[in-house]
Amino acid sequence: MKVKLRLLPEEGLHLEGEDPPSILDCPGEFYRFEQPVRYALDLMETAPNRILARGRLSTVVRARCVRTLEWFDLPVEVEDFVGETETRRDEVDLTPLMREDILLALPSHPAAPGTQPLAAQPPGAGGPGSGRWNKLDQLNIAIKEPGAPPRPKKNGRFRVPPRS
Repeated sequence: MKVKLRLLPEEGLHLEGEDPPSILDCPGEFYRFEQPVRYALDLMETAPNRILARGRLSTVVRARCVRTLEWFDLPVEVEDFVGETETRRDEVDLTPLMREDILLALPSHPAAPGTQPLAAQPPGAGGPGSGRWNKLDQLNIAIKEPGAPPRPKKNGRFRVPPRS
C-alpha cells in the first residue's frame, strides 16, 4: 500500500481498504494467498521523512493441514499492527511491513480446525501384531552371520538363494 505524503495532514490520516493478495505471495507448499488483505490504519508523521502506521490487518489464507494434507481456510488477523518507515520522495510504501506482519502471524504447522493429532505412543508400544508393524513382520529377510562368505555371484550379479 502506497500513500502520497501530500494526502497526510498534520493531525494524521485514517485509511481503510484492501490490497490484492499478490502482496503476500511467497513460495511454499503449505499456503496459498487468494483473498485480499484488509486494513484499517492510522498514519502520522513522527519525524521528518518518517511515517508511523498503527492499526489492524486481516485476510483469509488457504492453508494445507499438516495432519490431513487437505486445504482449508485460515483466518489471519494482526490486531496490533505497528510499522514505522522512511518516506521516499513524495510517497511511503507500507506493503513490506504489512506483508511481514501477516507472514509472521501464520502458524509454522497449520492444522485444520477439528483435526486430532496422532496419538503419541511410547517406543515399543506397537510390538508384533500391533497393526502398524504387520507388513514388516511378514518380511522374511535372511541375516548374514558374521564371518560368513559373501553370496556367490552369477553373471556379475548377486544370486539370491531360494527360500526354504
